[in-house]
This record gives sequence, C-alpha cells and structure tokens, in this order.
Amino acid sequence: AVWHAAWGGRDGKIAVDAEDEDMPDPSESDGRTGSRTRAHGQAHHGRTLAVCAADKTVRLFAKMGGHWRCFAVLEEGHQRTIRWCSWSPCGLQLASCSFDGLAMIWRCETDEFECVASLEGHENEVKAVAWSASGSFIATCGRDKSVFVWEAEDDQFDVAAVIHSHTQDVKAVVWHPISDVLASASYDDTIKLYSQDGDDWRCATTLSGHASTVWCVAFSADGKRLVSCSDDRSVILWEDKAGDLNFQQAAKLEQVHDRPIYTIDWQKTSGGGDATGEEDFIATGGGDDAVCLLRASISADPSKPKLELHSRCAKAHDGDVNTVAWSSCTDDEFRLLATGGDDGQVKLWKCR
Repeated sequence: AVWHAAWGGRDGKIAVDAEDEDMPDPSESDGRTGSRTRAHGQAHHGRTLAVCAADKTVRLFAKMGGHWRCFAVLEEGHQRTIRWCSWSPCGLQLASCSFDGLAMIWRCETDEFECVASLEGHENEVKAVAWSASGSFIATCGRDKSVFVWEAEDDQFDVAAVIHSHTQDVKAVVWHPISDVLASASYDDTIKLYSQDGDDWRCATTLSGHASTVWCVAFSADGKRLVSCSDDRSVILWEDKAGDLNFQQAAKLEQVHDRPIYTIDWQKTSGGGDATGEEDFIATGGGDDAVCLLRASISADPSKPKLELHSRCAKAHDGDVNTVAWSSCTDDEFRLLATGGDDGQVKLWKCR
C-alpha cells in the first residue's frame, strides 16, 4: 500500500539523472551502501515527488526526458510501514515517520540522501510528520494520543513540546502555510490548533463539527481557511476571519464519498480564495476507491462561502485511496495531482 505522497518544497534542487531514458530502479543498483542512495543531474524541487509505503521505503520521483521515473529509494532506516513523509522548505531534507515509533530525517548531501537523525519519543506508531513553512519546526503525532513539536536547527532536532490535548489517536498534523501554527486531526472527532506561547506551545482552538474520526486537514494557500475530512464522509470548510485562530465552520458538504474520507489537500494556488476571485479546488480520497474534486466558492460572496462537488473518479484506485497531493508547479499549464492507494499504485492526474 502507498500511504502518503509529498511534493517537494518551494526552494532548492535535487540531484537526479535527467538525461537517462532507461534509468534502472535504484533498488536494483549496486551503487548504494548503507542508508545512502546516489542520484545524478538536477531536478527542480517543486517537481519532485516523495512516496512512502508499506514496504518500508520512501521513493523519489522526477520527470526525466518527458517521463516520470523513480530516481532514488530511501531504505534501511525504518523497520515497519512508513506512514507519512514531508519535505523541508529548503527542499534538501525529507522527514519520514513509521509504525516503528520513529521519525527520521534524510538529507541530500553531495548527490546522496543520507539518514542524519532519528527522532525518538512516541510510545508506539507515529502516524504523521510535517515540516513547518519556516523550517524551524517539525511536528509528529501518533497512536499514543500525543503531538510532538521538534525544534530544527542545523543538525540538531530537539523536543520543544509534547502536547496531550487529544483523547484518542492523532491521525494527522499540518502546519499553517505562513505562520508557525499547527493543526491536528484525531480519532476523538476534533481538530486542534496550536501556537507558541513564549517558550511553550498551547492548544489555541478546538474545532468540533464532524460526527466521527477526522482523518486529515489542509490549509488554503493564504492560511485563512481550513478543510477537514472524516469517517462521517463529510468535508467541512473552516474560516479564520479575524486572523486570531478562531476558526468557525463556514460550510459543510455531506456524503462526498460512499465510505470514509481518508485524505484531503487544497490546491496550492496563489489565490487561496482571496480577493482575486479565484475558485480553488480541493481533492479528496476515500475508502470507496474514489477521488473527488470539490470547489470552494468564496470570493463571489465572502459572507456565504460554499463547497460543491465538481467531479468524481469512481475507480481512481483498486482499493482505498490513502493520499492526495497537489503540486505547486504546473505541467503544460495543467495542475498536477498525485494519488496513492492500497493497490500500491501512484497516479498523476492533470487538472486545469
């Protein structure tokens, strides 16, 4: 099963071989030693896709010679399923987390990826990891009901806070795209938002609106809005009108999927539903094997935002869809959406 896909950060380049049309899978190469994987050439980081899976690997893909190819496999790190991965904003580091209870930091140095740090602290399965937009913090969450905030400075990754605000498993953590504000989703049916209070981190807001497990959340590009998806098959749009993290439910769309919705991502456009009049797309994936595109119509009448179903692909994968991820880059004027599922497939979709 493919569990999560993450597009590269806004900056930096990664070494790959962009000229080799018949590049072999790195897992079949004898050029690797230990936890390092060699790559050649260059690829813009916003066009690099990391995919983690049940086979305990993270695979990196880039477009080379007009085709998408796997150019590196990060392995010999985690001992169990890798559940989530997240790029640093600089584009040269990748965080991964696993059911083995660890989060790991991989760094691209001298054309190789090397595991440079292992973050220990969770009692058991780590469900998600996320790198803040500032690059100063990493967040992890897990089955132990906790959220960890790690301070990232040079080669040091130290615990800044351990937060026990949820009463059940924490399924996902996502950072605000501009500020050091963190959102988490949980089996306790709530979303929580955290911010710094001096040297401490505090739970600033609890959002309740779903009737069952909240599996995932995603911010709009400007951070003024948030969407969440749930076991109850609904998607909720939340708004922070005053900019004080007092998010309020603005719209709700019921029965988006026929089974639980496991993943959601907001299109990474510059508009974010602001005064430009742009209508942003939100992608969802669920246990019904489908991928849906929703439209958040906000700018036409800001006082009455709404969510509506735009399109649906009923058999996007042959099994649960576990991840949807928008790229910040375009491909021939199309927006790229990556999806992955229980069928072990990674698919790229072009969307206008």
